[in-house]
Amino acid sequence: MKKSFAISFVALALSMTGFAQTTVPYPAVPGMRTSAVYSAEANGKAIWVEEIGPGGMENLNVMNFSCSGVQDVCISAADTVESFSIEPESAGISARAEGRMLKFSMPGPGKLYIRINGYPYLAVFANPLEDREVSPSDRKIDYFGPGNHDGGRIEVHDGQSIYIAGGANLNADLYGSAKDVMIFGRGSLSGRIDLRDCEGLTVEGVFIRNTRGWANTVTNSSGVLYDNVKIFSHTGVWGLDGINPVSCKGFTVRDCFIRTRDDCIAIKSNGNPAEYDLTTRDVLIEKCILVGWDHADGVTLGFELNGGEVKDVKVRDCDILRSAGSGRSGGHSAFSIVCDGASSVHDICFEDIRVSADMEYKNLEIILTEAERYGNGEMGSIDGVYIRNVKWENEDRPFTIVGHPTRFVRNVVFSNCYVGGRLLTGTDDAWFQTEYVSGLEFIPGGAADTSRYPEKETGGRVPGQRNTNANK
Repeated sequence: MKKSFAISFVALALSMTGFAQTTVPYPAVPGMRTSAVYSAEANGKAIWVEEIGPGGMENLNVMNFSCSGVQDVCISAADTVESFSIEPESAGISARAEGRMLKFSMPGPGKLYIRINGYPYLAVFANPLEDREVSPSDRKIDYFGPGNHDGGRIEVHDGQSIYIAGGANLNADLYGSAKDVMIFGRGSLSGRIDLRDCEGLTVEGVFIRNTRGWANTVTNSSGVLYDNVKIFSHTGVWGLDGINPVSCKGFTVRDCFIRTRDDCIAIKSNGNPAEYDLTTRDVLIEKCILVGWDHADGVTLGFELNGGEVKDVKVRDCDILRSAGSGRSGGHSAFSIVCDGASSVHDICFEDIRVSADMEYKNLEIILTEAERYGNGEMGSIDGVYIRNVKWENEDRPFTIVGHPTRFVRNVVFSNCYVGGRLLTGTDDAWFQTEYVSGLEFIPGGAADTSRYPEKETGGRVPGQRNTNANK
């Protein structure tokens, strides 16, 4: 009896171990380019590496597969590995170079952004295993199996499920208004999602590549979830945003990788107030990797904040690897609020965010404009921004917080933040550009000590600021 139990226990343990180290590769998609500089394996299984983009450093190489448990990854480069980087650093991945090979282990599903020598970047998308079986014969699901499919323009309808399998690419733009829509799988969508007036929208697991306009525009919708979505916008210059919630109520972006030539995520309040409530609220961005490649922030609230409240927005536990481009406000930043319209922006929180050194112009931007850059000329307000446990690596980039002579930015709080490894206790600890600001506060660790930052004039120029150092 004991022997039988022992054998059963060992068999169970072995089966669990096998499951824990599952690796699921996907076939190459016909008509798509195989990488000229990388090949890859995970747990000894060959994983197709796709090359996407117009050429040179604008390209992105993609290793896409599904797995569970530890994955021993081997990347083979075109030449001997002389240098490499693996981001985000928070992933804690250690690697070793052996000739043309770079070897490392991943503890399980995750996303990495790798550069070897001077080659274009490689994105590793190690997806979790799919939690449901999908059959091509299921009439309730629009099924796109392995291969290259031309879908044209697809208007979504209530209760629709669109499944794009690993090894499949769907060339299509999705549009319309509907309830309970699901777009999921491990394949790719070459096109855009433009939906409005939706209740219950889930986009899960797919890889979206786009060269025209905003990749994902969701307007006046509620109950929206983007989970484990990968986005790469390339080739164009302007307007290639990743995910744009516009006047949405209840919108979550979780565990996504976004590299775009314009803002990775841009939260907006815009439209005709006679048609719908312009309020934006209950937005959560978490556990994302954001690469603002060109003319791009990682996350921005703006520019189009043209009416209604924008409130209860939280960005947390994200890695922002790059921001670049000058833009219309003097330079993009890791994350920002740019109120260029009539919206009342309040109760905004950025916490547990890691910002890399690759910030071309700014670390942070919070500005209230004259409402004439994209806006309608009616000014809004910013009051109540909480920044907690954020680490910026680059101490040589400014923090810009600027209001308007007739309307100050109010109540911006930094709590337990670091810049270049230094605890941020006041404006003297970093390069702050501040003007028309009231209630700028620093909490190094525990309770606030506002006595260090009294209300006073600075240089006899701007009343109502706290200990500003705009000329550093």
